[in-house]
Amino acid sequence: MTLTPTAVEKPLSRTYLLPEFRERIAGNRVQMFLRCFMEQDTFFSREESLKRQKWSEATIEQLRSDPRSPPRHEPKKANAEPADPKDLGLPPLAELRNYGGRLIERDMYDAARMSSVDWQLDYFLRRDGVNTLLPDVQKMRSLAQVLQTRVRGEIAARDFPAAIHTLKTMFALSQTMEPHPTLIGHLVGIAIGSLAVNALEEMIQEPGCPNMFWALVDLPLPLLSVRSGVSGERSWLTVDVEDLKNSPDPITDEAINRRLDRLVNDLQMGGGEPGQNSFLKWLGGPKALLQVRAKDEDEVRGARARLIKAGLKPEYVAVWTPLQVIFLDEVMNYEVVRDDMMKWMNLPNWQAVSGLAGAEVELKKIQHQSPLFSLLPAISRVRVAYARFDQRFAYLRVIEAIRLHAHENAGKLPASLADIKLPLPVDPVNGKPFEYSVKDGTATLHGANPHDNRPETNRYYEIRIKK
Repeated sequence: MTLTPTAVEKPLSRTYLLPEFRERIAGNRVQMFLRCFMEQDTFFSREESLKRQKWSEATIEQLRSDPRSPPRHEPKKANAEPADPKDLGLPPLAELRNYGGRLIERDMYDAARMSSVDWQLDYFLRRDGVNTLLPDVQKMRSLAQVLQTRVRGEIAARDFPAAIHTLKTMFALSQTMEPHPTLIGHLVGIAIGSLAVNALEEMIQEPGCPNMFWALVDLPLPLLSVRSGVSGERSWLTVDVEDLKNSPDPITDEAINRRLDRLVNDLQMGGGEPGQNSFLKWLGGPKALLQVRAKDEDEVRGARARLIKAGLKPEYVAVWTPLQVIFLDEVMNYEVVRDDMMKWMNLPNWQAVSGLAGAEVELKKIQHQSPLFSLLPAISRVRVAYARFDQRFAYLRVIEAIRLHAHENAGKLPASLADIKLPLPVDPVNGKPFEYSVKDGTATLHGANPHDNRPETNRYYEIRIKK
């Protein structure tokens, strides 16, 4: 990337990337964002979505081109030749920079500044468990794509105040996913935030863009906490058996078998079939494993002791049927293993990665012991997604520090990161400083790969300063 040395704007808050307290208005952000979607239903049609997808493939320079002019014949590069603006069906830049009109300027702007976030999912999670539907989550992603089109048009026009204004709405939309009680919701929040980060990275490469170092410092670290999503995931199976744990009277074997049959039916509705999944295969058969354990007096005696040690009322446990005791023992064992994995999620990545890897090794050793373990979410994948997302912000903060250093030092790149007199972040992936070097007027910046087995997730920046 080629950077133009530029100073920060004063007051610094003019470039901050989240709505300020003084901008707040009362209301539920979720409800207002969804209202934006419903008010402009045709704007989110498949045809319009495909247009936005094509436009997102254009470079900022292509967005600046007049699509009505003859195509330019550029020399072919080693990589794929950039698409011609006409081929992308790009509208005039004036239309792009005002894309969405009142939908963005008023409705989404207001939604982003509302003071509360309530997804109103508690009841549905308890009622529907693993089959809780989340249609509103995908709608949020669609809103982000509209905002992405608008902000890239503003960047192409070099209307930086307008672009920062739209980025505020995008980052607020991403943060709206933070209280969502599922990891799916959080991954969508990361996807939305990544669109905003991509646009921000494009913006800082444009001549005249104010330096965004302190705006990046102002953002929460991390932007999205995973706490609510992890807490919600812990409820999936637990809420389904809460009544069994708190029953003063024994539950009949017939009732427990009906509960298991219902779980089978629910999971099949979610796309599974008996035989394709160890949990479904176990539940879909005659429940042989439970029945065998329930007939073993030593197994039942040990299970009762473990349930009491786990905090269940002894007088309740004493009267429960062997099948109820064995089933709850399976559930409690699942909860122990689940929590031993999830406890690493709220730590910084460099502290969590080894512990999480160790927990997964232990899980592989005991996975055959209970089919319930197949219900555990893919914690490592979520952890990697968060590490990649957090690293993007850290990269941009270092890049903007380099740009500010060049502004204050006659356009010179710093010889090392230690030469920069600003608070630099460590790499969120490994907790160490980023690697940086300068050769022949080009700086190289890179950090650890968030996903060791995927080279495409390993970012390298080559930075030059425009004279």
